Amino acid sequence: MGFLSGKRILITGVASKLSIAYGIAQAMHREGAELAFTYQNEKLKGRVEEFAAALGSDIVLPCDVAEDESITALFTELEKVWPKFDGFRPLNRFCPG
Repeated sequence: MGFLSGKRILITGVASKLSIAYGIAQAMHREGAELAFTYQNEKLKGRVEEFAAALGSDIVLPCDVAEDESITALFTELEKVWPKFDGFRPLNRFCPG
């Protein structure tokens, strides 16, 4: 068992198999973590569902961080499956300045 065995981690920001978030999710899964995933919009939903399934998860929830209501809804839905969780892998974004 890995050092994350028994830990529940929420993964955000997965857009492709080349994304940093996907690599981190793979490593966490390999170390025994149970994962949940978010997707930003319907365009990404199917792709994130495939990635989640490949990493043993069926928890895939919508979350658009630009909308406070979406963030609140995410945690309301996640709590129905996981009363608590142990970690959060936040999204990474490039913001031109």
